[in-house]
Parts: sequence; structure tokens; C-alpha cells
Amino acid sequence: MTVPFYIDIEYQKVKVPQEILSYCDAFTTDATREELRYLDCVYMNMGLYGNDPEQMKEMRRRYNYNVRPVFD
Repeated sequence: MTVPFYIDIEYQKVKVPQEILSYCDAFTTDATREELRYLDCVYMNMGLYGNDPEQMKEMRRRYNYNVRPVFD
């Protein structure tokens, strides 16, 4: 479990679900949570760009979270 993460939606703080945080952590491995690329991933998966939330959920479900080391 990670630290709760909130984003602003129409001047209100909204807690980001853990499933989305885990996906964005894995998908944007070299970005911090303050970087635009990470925030873009969160906003997209929250459905704020007009994406279908169910389709985004299915995409996260299919994503393989295996971490592969860069160096052996």
C-alpha cells in the first residue's frame, strides 16, 4: 500500500484509487508523482479526458506488472 494520492477535480480534492496508482507507478517507472507524465497517466485512467472508465479498467487488468531488472 502506498501513501494516499489526491488530485484536484473542479476545485475539489479526489483520492486516486490504489489500482490506478499501481498501474501508473509501473507504467511510468522513471517519473515521479509530481511529473506531468505521471499526472497525465493518473488523469487518463481516472477518465478525465473523456475515456471510458470500464475500458481503462480492462486495459489496467491486462497490463503485465512484472518488473524486469535493467542490469543483471
